[in-house]
Amino acid sequence: QPWVARRPAVPRGGVERHAVAAGVLGAERDVWVYLPPAAVPYRPAHEPGEQGRLPLLVLCDGDMWFDRLGLQDTLDALIADGLLPPLAVLAPDAVGTATRRLELGGRESYVSFLADEVVPWASARWPLTARADRTVVAGQGLGGMTALYAGLTRPERFGGIVAQSPSLWWRPGLEPGAVAPDAIGTPWLATLAAGLRDGLPAGRGPVRGAAVRFDVGLHEGAMAEHTEALQAVLRARGHRVTRNLHNGDHDYACWRGFLADALVELVGSSLDVDAAESQGGTGAAHRSAGRPSGLSAGPATR
Repeated sequence: QPWVARRPAVPRGGVERHAVAAGVLGAERDVWVYLPPAAVPYRPAHEPGEQGRLPLLVLCDGDMWFDRLGLQDTLDALIADGLLPPLAVLAPDAVGTATRRLELGGRESYVSFLADEVVPWASARWPLTARADRTVVAGQGLGGMTALYAGLTRPERFGGIVAQSPSLWWRPGLEPGAVAPDAIGTPWLATLAAGLRDGLPAGRGPVRGAAVRFDVGLHEGAMAEHTEALQAVLRARGHRVTRNLHNGDHDYACWRGFLADALVELVGSSLDVDAAESQGGTGAAHRSAGRPSGLSAGPATR
């Protein structure tokens, strides 16, 4: 995990913590905001309306990522190494275990909080992208389930999804621990996704399929099987899916490294376009030497 440790000579981004009104949740929520180093210029050459606007990551469990794991150091290093464009991160606190279990998963209220309250609140304060294909939603466990549900039901807002060890046992009305995760059969989200495109409200259908990244440990019981089932459904519905299987378990020691890998895969691709435009060639070829290697601890299926 070469980007985890803080590098003294690397320009540092800023991290702020704000109380944000959460009308759909009935209370304020603290949201961690990461803004990239001011010394690093950003060149979004795609559309005039995007000039100066930052790609966006919306991440569950902000207190864990920024207060305990120091995600800002990883982001600073990836930006300094040219693997990510300068980007912004919005990461709401989980509050606590009980609240997390009540709010995360496939719950419309929390997705509405992210899409209709947090992102507009931040966009009124900082120059953030309005494009779904430059916005990624990510989470782990129940947060991974939230990220999937958000990306699939709000495609006009989130065009990229990072689901790390997603709790695909979740389904409406099922309490945690009520059913063994390995005994759930076909995940509820796979059934939902199979008919989702035709059932979305007007104006919320995807312009194109989402880019989805799974990270799953081989020591997580039936999770590999569950994500394989969902992957098949998502691909059949036109989504672009990467599933990284690694020799790990359900923990942040795995997620912190693979989150960097996932961001380079989904957000770093914007550098390909910039490189192609500036050099008249293919950006992927220009950047291939800088792609991360060795982050995947096991075989990946695509």
